[in-house]
Amino acid sequence: MSDQRAQELIDLGNRLFSQKEPLNSLMQEIALQFYPARATFTMQSDYLGRDIADHLHDSYPVLVRRELGNSISATLRPRDQRWFSASSLDEDRDADPENAAYLEYITTTMRTAMYDMRAKFVRATKEGDQDFITFGQTVLSVEESPIDRSHLFYRAHHIRDCAWLENQIGDIDHLHRKDQMLARNLMRQFGEKKVHASVKDAAEKEPGKLFNIRCIAMPSDEYDYTKPDAKKGGQKLPYIMVYVDADNGKMLREVPSPDFIFVVPRWQTLPGLQYAISPATSIALPDGRLSQAMALMILEAGEKAIDPPTVADSEVFREFNIQAGALTWADLDGDRNIRDAFAQLDIRPDMRTAFAMRADIRELLTKAFFIDKLALPEATDKMTATEIRARLEEHVRNLLPLFEPMEHEYNGRLLDKTFLRLRAMNKFDVSGMPDALSGMDISWGFKNPMQEASTRILAQQFQEALQIEAGAMQAGAGVPRLSVTMARDDAIRGIGVPAKWRRTDDDMAAEAEAQAKEAAAQKAAMEASQVAQIAGQAGDAAQSLQASGILPALGTESPGDEVEGLPDEPEIEDIEFEEVA
Repeated sequence: MSDQRAQELIDLGNRLFSQKEPLNSLMQEIALQFYPARATFTMQSDYLGRDIADHLHDSYPVLVRRELGNSISATLRPRDQRWFSASSLDEDRDADPENAAYLEYITTTMRTAMYDMRAKFVRATKEGDQDFITFGQTVLSVEESPIDRSHLFYRAHHIRDCAWLENQIGDIDHLHRKDQMLARNLMRQFGEKKVHASVKDAAEKEPGKLFNIRCIAMPSDEYDYTKPDAKKGGQKLPYIMVYVDADNGKMLREVPSPDFIFVVPRWQTLPGLQYAISPATSIALPDGRLSQAMALMILEAGEKAIDPPTVADSEVFREFNIQAGALTWADLDGDRNIRDAFAQLDIRPDMRTAFAMRADIRELLTKAFFIDKLALPEATDKMTATEIRARLEEHVRNLLPLFEPMEHEYNGRLLDKTFLRLRAMNKFDVSGMPDALSGMDISWGFKNPMQEASTRILAQQFQEALQIEAGAMQAGAGVPRLSVTMARDDAIRGIGVPAKWRRTDDDMAAEAEAQAKEAAAQKAAMEASQVAQIAGQAGDAAQSLQASGILPALGTESPGDEVEGLPDEPEIEDIEFEEVA
């Protein structure tokens, strides 16, 4: 039964690959012009010892393709920055320091797993970036390592070897991938009991022999799989991975999966088509061909200008060597017409026009691959801060249509697959998860040079708003219009301040209370000091009076003694009140 199912999947894959053959022909032409290392869509990939670019006369089309491909990782995935961060899609919830700290823990754990040297994330994405901008799509997989399953493993797959189907909302959720594996590796990965007898025999006698394998990822509800291990925690997993020996029609492995392991970002899709187009497909291919033809013309014109063609008199039978530094022996007296027997044709190629045409073609290629949009605007010493900000804002606006879709469909889905795979591998410590994040979907925020430019604009706006508010208050504007606390918090979050730097509201309230208590204590101490000072001054005054004889010295007067010079105390007589009728 399993082998029958394997043959059905092989037949389905053959139909998908057959439908894709016209696209492979187009991609072969694109690869020849812009990406010779990938020009194996319709030919064998035997590059060993062969010049893969011997058909090119001009390298400029290859260079602009490479520059745009490299700019994706440099702009969207800079190694020197935390270019992504986990989020719960609720700004108020994420602003809570406890939640922010756990989201930062998720970010750190994922970054550590992705940039593990064994994961090969950088190599896979670099290869995928070049495929993406050249052919309009790329195919990457996020899996557990097939060796020990202790870490992640990223791979970029040749588009030639992949065919897929879309679901009803236009997402790719069914993919067939061709692969070739050595007999020894088949034995190691799937085991002796699973492989065909021919594989066992080859593993012993010819371990380097290649076998054709099919890897199929598809929704589990489209596949009849009822084994007990298809369920995890009593719930059927949404996808399944199937490995088939295409040479022998034998089922190798069926693996339920919590996610669709492939990431297939597409540059631009057209209605009714599930395969995408690229800048090379839609714009640059004619200019790429013209660039090669123009380079050949310039080479030929240069050769004619440097080494023009020569004509000779047919009556001269002597052989002459006209190479540089050559010597030809002749009887100059007898052959006085030798110098007249040879003449150079007056050919003057218009090299200036040729170079101008080449410059026009290169400018078109530069625009086709958005190279003119990548460079930051130049700032001069005479420019004001407002002018610099205006140029920066314009630069960001020009880049957003190019890179923003890549962030979500490319990087965002890579992060989704990474998170789901790590969660399935139990790489996250869920015991420390705050209750507010329990059951919440995780999304991603991005930080890169483009986003940084945008957030720096936000910080500048905050500074300018403070200056305006200060000027208004000096002019007697009354109650401030600006919510400084909210604006400050937005600006701080915008520039990506780490969560551990930010304090909770409780911490801030406790500090405010402590500051109030300290201020009250300082005030009480100051008042006590003032009282003591006043008492001291009163004591000094009393001592002065005693010294002058106005007041007796302390302890010299007797009870009842009268002080000389003071008036007698008046006697108080009893007063009788008359009764009022």
